[in-house]
Amino acid sequence: AFAKDLWEKLGGYDETLLSNEDYEFNTRIRQSGGRVWLDPAIHTVYFARKNLADLARQYWRYGYWKVQMLKRYPGTLRYRQALPPLFVLGLLTLLLVGLFWWPPIALFLVVFGLYLLVLLVLALSVAVRKQDILMLVGVPLAVATMHFAWGIGFLSGLIRPPKGK
Repeated sequence: AFAKDLWEKLGGYDETLLSNEDYEFNTRIRQSGGRVWLDPAIHTVYFARKNLADLARQYWRYGYWKVQMLKRYPGTLRYRQALPPLFVLGLLTLLLVGLFWWPPIALFLVVFGLYLLVLLVLALSVAVRKQDILMLVGVPLAVATMHFAWGIGFLSGLIRPPKGK
Protein backbone atom coordinates (compact mmCIF):
# COMPACT_ATOMS: atom_id res chain seq x y z
CA ALA A 1 0.00 0.00 0.00
CA PHE A 2 1.27 3.44 -0.86
CA ALA A 3 0.12 6.91 0.11
CA LYS A 4 -1.90 8.32 -2.79
CA ASP A 5 0.10 11.56 -2.90
CA LEU A 6 3.39 9.61 -3.17
CA TRP A 7 1.87 7.38 -5.86
CA GLU A 8 0.79 10.42 -7.89
CA LYS A 9 4.06 12.31 -7.30
CA LEU A 10 6.14 9.40 -8.63
CA GLY A 11 3.78 8.53 -11.47
CA GLY A 12 2.65 5.10 -10.28
CA TYR A 13 3.85 1.89 -11.87
CA ASP A 14 5.80 2.06 -15.11
CA GLU A 15 3.49 0.09 -17.37
CA THR A 16 6.18 -0.40 -20.02
CA LEU A 17 7.65 -3.03 -17.68
CA LEU A 18 5.55 -6.17 -17.93
CA SER A 19 7.09 -7.55 -14.75
CA ASN A 20 9.19 -6.10 -11.91
CA GLU A 21 7.12 -2.91 -11.95
CA ASP A 22 6.70 -3.07 -8.17
CA TYR A 23 10.46 -3.32 -7.65
CA GLU A 24 11.02 -0.44 -10.07
CA PHE A 25 8.46 1.70 -8.20
CA ASN A 26 10.17 0.88 -4.91
CA THR A 27 13.47 2.00 -6.45
CA ARG A 28 11.95 5.37 -7.38
CA ILE A 29 10.59 5.72 -3.84
CA ARG A 30 14.07 5.16 -2.41
CA GLN A 31 15.69 7.50 -4.94
CA SER A 32 13.24 10.25 -4.00
CA GLY A 33 14.31 9.93 -0.37
CA GLY A 34 11.46 7.70 0.75
CA ARG A 35 11.53 4.34 2.47
CA VAL A 36 9.82 1.07 1.68
CA TRP A 37 8.54 -0.79 4.72
CA LEU A 38 7.59 -4.44 4.76
CA ASP A 39 5.33 -5.18 7.70
CA PRO A 40 5.55 -8.80 8.91
CA ALA A 41 2.14 -8.40 10.53
CA ILE A 42 0.51 -8.25 7.09
CA HIS A 43 -0.60 -11.69 5.93
CA THR A 44 -1.51 -12.67 2.41
CA VAL A 45 -2.67 -15.77 0.62
CA TYR A 46 -0.40 -17.05 -2.13
CA PHE A 47 -1.69 -19.15 -4.99
CA ALA A 48 1.07 -21.30 -6.45
CA ARG A 49 1.33 -22.05 -10.15
CA LYS A 50 -0.52 -25.21 -11.19
CA ASN A 51 2.45 -26.88 -12.88
CA LEU A 52 6.16 -26.53 -13.59
CA ALA A 53 5.58 -25.08 -17.07
CA ASP A 54 3.56 -22.20 -15.60
CA LEU A 55 6.21 -21.70 -12.90
CA ALA A 56 8.94 -21.67 -15.56
CA ARG A 57 7.08 -19.04 -17.62
CA GLN A 58 6.62 -16.88 -14.51
CA TYR A 59 10.30 -17.01 -13.56
CA TRP A 60 11.52 -16.58 -17.14
CA ARG A 61 9.43 -13.40 -17.27
CA TYR A 62 10.88 -12.22 -13.93
CA GLY A 63 14.44 -12.72 -15.19
CA TYR A 64 13.79 -11.13 -18.57
CA TRP A 65 12.16 -8.02 -17.15
CA LYS A 66 14.77 -7.69 -14.40
CA VAL A 67 17.27 -6.93 -17.17
CA GLN A 68 15.00 -4.24 -18.60
CA MET A 69 14.71 -2.70 -15.14
CA LEU A 70 18.50 -2.90 -14.63
CA LYS A 71 19.05 -0.93 -17.83
CA ARG A 72 17.35 1.97 -16.03
CA TYR A 73 18.74 1.32 -12.55
CA PRO A 74 21.98 -0.70 -12.85
CA GLY A 75 22.85 -0.29 -9.18
CA THR A 76 19.82 -2.31 -8.06
CA LEU A 77 21.21 -5.75 -8.97
CA ARG A 78 21.72 -7.87 -5.84
CA TYR A 79 24.26 -10.67 -5.59
CA ARG A 80 21.57 -13.33 -5.16
CA GLN A 81 19.86 -12.11 -8.36
CA ALA A 82 23.08 -12.53 -10.36
CA LEU A 83 23.58 -16.15 -9.30
CA PRO A 84 20.99 -17.91 -11.50
CA PRO A 85 22.14 -16.36 -14.80
CA LEU A 86 25.79 -16.90 -13.86
CA PHE A 87 25.06 -20.51 -12.92
CA VAL A 88 23.20 -21.18 -16.18
CA LEU A 89 25.90 -19.45 -18.22
CA GLY A 90 28.61 -21.40 -16.40
CA LEU A 91 26.91 -24.74 -17.02
CA LEU A 92 26.31 -23.91 -20.69
CA THR A 93 29.93 -22.88 -21.10
CA LEU A 94 31.15 -26.11 -19.52
CA LEU A 95 28.91 -28.14 -21.83
CA LEU A 96 30.00 -26.28 -24.96
CA VAL A 97 33.71 -26.44 -24.16
CA GLY A 98 33.18 -30.06 -23.14
CA LEU A 99 32.21 -30.87 -26.71
CA PHE A 100 35.88 -30.36 -27.64
CA TRP A 101 37.71 -31.23 -24.42
CA TRP A 102 36.61 -33.69 -21.72
CA PRO A 103 37.66 -31.95 -18.40
CA PRO A 104 34.84 -29.37 -18.55
CA ILE A 105 32.29 -32.20 -18.77
CA ALA A 106 33.74 -33.69 -15.59
CA LEU A 107 33.51 -30.28 -13.90
CA PHE A 108 29.95 -29.87 -15.18
CA LEU A 109 29.00 -33.22 -13.62
CA VAL A 110 30.59 -32.26 -10.29
CA VAL A 111 28.96 -28.82 -10.17
CA PHE A 112 25.55 -30.08 -11.27
CA GLY A 113 25.82 -33.06 -8.90
CA LEU A 114 26.57 -30.74 -5.97
CA TYR A 115 23.63 -28.55 -6.98
CA LEU A 116 21.33 -31.59 -6.98
CA LEU A 117 22.72 -32.69 -3.62
CA VAL A 118 21.99 -29.28 -2.08
CA LEU A 119 18.45 -29.40 -3.53
CA LEU A 120 17.91 -32.87 -2.06
CA VAL A 121 19.15 -31.80 1.39
CA LEU A 122 16.80 -28.81 1.24
CA ALA A 123 13.96 -31.08 0.12
CA LEU A 124 14.66 -33.54 2.93
CA SER A 125 14.49 -30.72 5.45
CA VAL A 126 11.15 -29.52 4.04
CA ALA A 127 9.79 -33.08 3.80
CA VAL A 128 10.60 -33.76 7.46
CA ARG A 129 9.19 -30.42 8.63
CA LYS A 130 6.00 -30.79 6.56
CA GLN A 131 5.83 -34.56 7.10
CA ASP A 132 5.30 -35.05 3.37
CA ILE A 133 7.54 -37.41 1.40
CA LEU A 134 6.39 -35.89 -1.91
CA MET A 135 8.45 -32.82 -1.01
CA LEU A 136 11.54 -34.89 -1.86
CA VAL A 137 10.51 -34.62 -5.52
CA GLY A 138 8.51 -31.38 -5.59
CA VAL A 139 10.99 -29.08 -3.87
CA PRO A 140 13.99 -29.88 -6.09
CA LEU A 141 11.86 -29.66 -9.24
CA ALA A 142 10.32 -26.33 -8.22
CA VAL A 143 13.58 -24.73 -7.05
CA ALA A 144 15.53 -25.91 -10.12
CA THR A 145 12.73 -24.66 -12.37
CA MET A 146 12.85 -21.24 -10.72
CA HIS A 147 16.66 -20.99 -10.88
CA PHE A 148 17.01 -22.12 -14.49
CA ALA A 149 14.00 -20.23 -15.85
CA TRP A 150 15.04 -17.00 -14.11
CA GLY A 151 18.63 -17.40 -15.29
CA ILE A 152 17.63 -18.15 -18.89
CA GLY A 153 15.11 -15.31 -18.87
CA PHE A 154 17.77 -12.91 -17.59
CA LEU A 155 20.27 -14.01 -20.25
CA SER A 156 17.54 -13.67 -22.90
CA GLY A 157 16.86 -10.13 -21.71
CA LEU A 158 20.52 -9.25 -22.26
CA ILE A 159 20.39 -10.50 -25.85
CA ARG A 160 16.87 -9.59 -26.97
CA PRO A 161 15.23 -6.28 -26.08
CA PRO A 162 11.45 -6.14 -25.67
CA LYS A 163 9.31 -5.49 -28.71
CA GLY A 164 7.00 -2.49 -28.93
CA LYS A 165 7.15 0.12 -26.17
